[in-house]
Amino acid sequence: MPTITFARIAAVPVSVWLIAALIFNAAYRTDNIFAGPDFAFSLVLLVAAFLPRRIAEPALTAGFYFGAGVITIAALNRLDQGETGQSALNLAIAAAYLSLALVLTLRRGKASEGRHAGALT
Repeated sequence: MPTITFARIAAVPVSVWLIAALIFNAAYRTDNIFAGPDFAFSLVLLVAAFLPRRIAEPALTAGFYFGAGVITIAALNRLDQGETGQSALNLAIAAAYLSLALVLTLRRGKASEGRHAGALT
């Protein structure tokens, strides 16, 4: 499976869940310092998943980096509050997001090198 396809698929579940929770669950929104960042990165990832490849790759990369940061901070906050299980789940999601962002970054770098090398010869 191509990396971009895998990234598109991975962008959807957490994004849909967070957006739905923020829209329909008032208890989730109440006093949630992560509501704004959760909504922002989820929306970026959800929209990017359906964009044409040329635009989707950098948008997904940015969304995954953004999401990894937000989710990591949320995980550390939950760990501080004694919510070990939820914290572990958040850290696993953040690790997956960061891994995808790094793979997309490296792929773009290699593609860019190939374009520049061809121009120099």
